[in-house]
Amino acid sequence: MGYTKNSIALHAPIDVVFEITNQIENWKDLFSEYAESTVLERGENWIRFRLTTHPNEDGKVYSWQSRRFIDKDNYQATAEREDPKFPFASMRIKWTYEPAPEGTLMTWIQEFTMDPAASLSEQQMEDYLNRTTKDQQII
Repeated sequence: MGYTKNSIALHAPIDVVFEITNQIENWKDLFSEYAESTVLERGENWIRFRLTTHPNEDGKVYSWQSRRFIDKDNYQATAEREDPKFPFASMRIKWTYEPAPEGTLMTWIQEFTMDPAASLSEQQMEDYLNRTTKDQQII
């Protein structure tokens, strides 16, 4: 199983960071990798949404649907990629938020398995995610 864990200290109160980073409809403005972030369905403590990337260096655009569960009481959110899962067989992301002297420590933990037909190994995907996650966490 592939695994990454990346944290960043943000200079804002935990309630503000939690609120802003769980407004999926604004992710296209918050994170540079997304061209579109669309809420498809919303429940009391969950959101189903679609993300679409900007074209990569090969001109390819990727889009997928995920479901995010929000636990405001414990400052956590977990998401699972639903459709399409490829290049993953499974992808689960957990975001945690903790008060810190600087404001808020935000951590993203990604656990995944690669689809056997994917061109990247789990190690290659870990390397890629560790590199890009650090860029995206600087919000």
